[in-house]
Amino acid sequence: MDERRGTADGGMAVRRRGDKTYRKELEQLAREYNSNGKKTLLLACDAFFPVTDGVIHVLDNYARELMREMNVLVLVPATHGKVYLRDYPVLGVCGVFSATLNYQIALPAFDGRAKRLLKKFRIDLIHCHSPFFIGRYVLKLHRKHKIPMITTFHSQYRRDFVKYVGEGARTRFLMRFIMKTFNGSDEVWTMHAGAASVLESYGYRGKIRLLPNGVAPFPACNREEERRAARGKYGLGEEPVFLFAGRLVEQKNILFLAETLGELKRRGLCFRMIFAGNGPDRGKLEEKLRAEGVAQQTTLTGNLGREALSAVYSAADLFLFPSMYDVSSIVQMEAAAHFLPTVFLEGSLTSCTVQNGVNGFILPADPVAFADGICAILRDPPRLAGVAARAHRDLCPSWKEIAQRAEKYYGEIFSAREEGGRSPR
Repeated sequence: MDERRGTADGGMAVRRRGDKTYRKELEQLAREYNSNGKKTLLLACDAFFPVTDGVIHVLDNYARELMREMNVLVLVPATHGKVYLRDYPVLGVCGVFSATLNYQIALPAFDGRAKRLLKKFRIDLIHCHSPFFIGRYVLKLHRKHKIPMITTFHSQYRRDFVKYVGEGARTRFLMRFIMKTFNGSDEVWTMHAGAASVLESYGYRGKIRLLPNGVAPFPACNREEERRAARGKYGLGEEPVFLFAGRLVEQKNILFLAETLGELKRRGLCFRMIFAGNGPDRGKLEEKLRAEGVAQQTTLTGNLGREALSAVYSAADLFLFPSMYDVSSIVQMEAAAHFLPTVFLEGSLTSCTVQNGVNGFILPADPVAFADGICAILRDPPRLAGVAARAHRDLCPSWKEIAQRAEKYYGEIFSAREEGGRSPR
């Protein structure tokens, strides 16, 4: 399929979901996949471009790397009827857009055209990256056709449910809904032991494999030159520079960061703060920064391309990531790839990937104590440099390495099926 065709939309080629040429290309692809002797992997997710978040980036990198050795087909929602094309095949299903969630809600059960196209592919393995309607749909394929199925646990779903619908019957219903996807899978993958514990607290009792996320390569450059150029672009001097990168949503604890910055200013610390990213709570953040008196010391860049993001990683001295929501964040790994150590909150799942004072920092979940810790880190430059070097050494495996491990695990699943007399479809 030639993903270069179509109209430009946010820098990507797009097709209308009902486009006849797009459908014929997928039919031709199915014939090619079914006859080339390779295993065919279906990667499925309830979210996709043009929305960007950590799960979408994980799916994107899995697809790119695994295409080297396997047939890959990605099953995701079409946004406003548009399928956003990448350098791997994408089958978009119908859905409705939720302005509240800023996500397309996929409705594959109501998309007969997508069902007919998917039936043309001989799927050997399903790897699902979300447990909602797409997850439940591929679970039916798994059960009906005895196709091996893996689901990756990415998020603390219960926190989201409580935020949007509160404690009580509706959250319990939603938890039962998603757990059918996880418990119906052959096994669940997640990034570390802390995430596995959360999954088990939700009621999962099946097989768990631990496989971290990876980091896509950034453009090769001279880091010191990039640092100087970025500091010049944003008018930064020799003062400490702090960075947050990610969606600007309250779940990421961005308002906590604003309070911390206020504490640092009241102590007389001269600093600059960069927020790289965008999101529905940007306005709340800006209001909080003004209330804390630190708006003039803060830059909100909006969404950045990889080169620009690489530059702000290089410009910063500390990556501040106070999220109690994330299970594993790619941005903290990208920071480590740039010799930029992360400061986490005590009790966060993301903090369990580091050793405090060795390859990262873990500080109390209180703005005053968090500010105390930052000041202590800045007073010891040799220690900061050592932690930065060890973060780079320990915390940023490449997506190529992760894909190779995934392929090994896939092979074990195929072997187990064949030995048990239940070969994949």
